Amino acid sequence: MRVRVDVTPIRPGHSAGVATFSTGLLNGLVEGTDHDLAVTALQGTTETWRRLIPSDRPVWSEATIALRTDNRVGDLLRRCTPRRVHTSLAVRRVINIIRQRARPTGTDDADVTLHPFHCVPLGSGPSVVVVHDLRHLHPELGSPGYRTVIADNIARAEAVVVSWPHPYQQLRELFPEAREKTVLIPPPTFQPAPDRSVAEPEPDLLIYPSSTGPHKNHRTLLEAMTLLPGYRLVCPGPLLQPEAKRLLTRITEPDLRGRVTFPGYVSTAELNGLYARANAMVMPSLWEAASGPAFEAFSWGLPLVCADVEPLRAQLAFVDGEAGLFSPTDPADLARAVRHVLDAREHYAAASVRAGRRLAGRTWIGAARDYAAVLEWVASGRPGPIPRSDFVADPVGSRSHDD
Repeated sequence: MRVRVDVTPIRPGHSAGVATFSTGLLNGLVEGTDHDLAVTALQGTTETWRRLIPSDRPVWSEATIALRTDNRVGDLLRRCTPRRVHTSLAVRRVINIIRQRARPTGTDDADVTLHPFHCVPLGSGPSVVVVHDLRHLHPELGSPGYRTVIADNIARAEAVVVSWPHPYQQLRELFPEAREKTVLIPPPTFQPAPDRSVAEPEPDLLIYPSSTGPHKNHRTLLEAMTLLPGYRLVCPGPLLQPEAKRLLTRITEPDLRGRVTFPGYVSTAELNGLYARANAMVMPSLWEAASGPAFEAFSWGLPLVCADVEPLRAQLAFVDGEAGLFSPTDPADLARAVRHVLDAREHYAAASVRAGRRLAGRTWIGAARDYAAVLEWVASGRPGPIPRSDFVADPVGSRSHDD
């Protein structure tokens, strides 16, 4: 079977969790399957992808896309235009036309194409699209342009894979016509703790790994830090504009100066070093399909403090986890939750360890084989029901399949 993976909307080092997901899945497909693999990447990123997927098996091609946010023109447009403009349906249609024309010739010969990112239109031929979350369908957090693309992709795809229980249930409720072609395939923890002893945590150090997208809610966290004068905070992750500029300006003010840092995107080794030093993780995000860093906290046995929002509650239920919850836009409640969790640190650390054990058996090879079964199902004409992942065929995960 010939499988093409389209990673043209994903920039390693800039695309946060979706880049980590795509890297892991590609390596899993290389190591765990024997299908012919071809990958289409954004021009200028192939060498980076090759370093992340160190195998000669994939055949690489590139697409040139003029309108990008990681160059000077794209960054200027994003900074200077109101959000309602650059998230509008009209702008998204223009971008989509440019993307479609940028597809290199000879990339439609696959038996099936896998799209790891759900916010870019599908090409021609049989396709499987991965839906990580449905945030853009949320009236306060979404984008009209992306909303239309996602709905079209779900309608056009031969199969839809969803990564976590909350968006899986949400998608089945919002798109009942797609239920029979939709499947839940959870990935493993993106950055599990390495098999080595770790340093003693620094009692005053909190960590929040995330890009600086507005829905990541760094602003509430920074205001909470003014109420936690005895603590420091490090926020590794891509510095997305224009929010990054506002946050970097805020931490220079006297009440935060010297206690909060945004180091930008860091290497795996650097992130491991930060996890080893941190005393707890804070997750103030307003919306996640499921937070990759929260799973990493469980893997490291770090106590977790997180926003009391529906997707994060579903994530905790999926792994039978426990965290200190707070009202997502209330800095005082966030500060209270941090104090509460660290006052009972031993209890919350043990809860994270238990949740980590639930995830420990999941590997990228296992996830890739689940994906391969769906790709084979599509390439074979979708005979019978869509294949399901054994990882969720248990008392916890099976609840995700209930109507």
